Amino acid sequence: MDKTGIVLSIITIIAIIVGPVAALYIQKRLEINREARSRKLAVFKTLMSYRATSLAPVFVQALNLIDVEFDGDNEKEKNVRNAWKELLDLLNNYRTTPNASEKVRELTADLLQAMGTCLGYDFDKVQVKKGAYYPEGLVNTEQEQHAVRRGILDVLQGKRRIPVGIFEDKFPEIVVPVIEKDQNVLEEAQAPKKLLG
Repeated sequence: MDKTGIVLSIITIIAIIVGPVAALYIQKRLEINREARSRKLAVFKTLMSYRATSLAPVFVQALNLIDVEFDGDNEKEKNVRNAWKELLDLLNNYRTTPNASEKVRELTADLLQAMGTCLGYDFDKVQVKKGAYYPEGLVNTEQEQHAVRRGILDVLQGKRRIPVGIFEDKFPEIVVPVIEKDQNVLEEAQAPKKLLG
């Protein structure tokens, strides 16, 4: 066997051994990347779904997952983390920030737009801010529930009283109609008994 044949044999043996190992490695890397993208999509979809109700627990939970799921070194994921840091800073200083509510909407839209860009979606800021549907009936229900909770807390904290009314306990007598046949039996039962002597 000449040198070329030996080299080709060695290359063939290496390819037989390394080929399946490389294929397994590539498959595993693709699976890891697919799972990471799936988790990022789950966070993004949750935030998009609940963007009209930012007090919903699932919205808050999804916000808290941003640093965990968007942890890559690429520019797009850094933009997501920077947008989240800016929003988080405002949320932590909400009470001392003038026009905080409007600023939160702006920064949330910036964050969602950055996440969409990172994941390959093309949403503009106006679409993100105003594209959510939240029916008036749900708004009213949420406000009523908040008012009830606030009222109960005020009572428990002694800021309010529960009005109590006293009503007279007089109810009309219950009269049972008596049938004519039974009337005779009733009269006989009520008549004084004659003593037999």
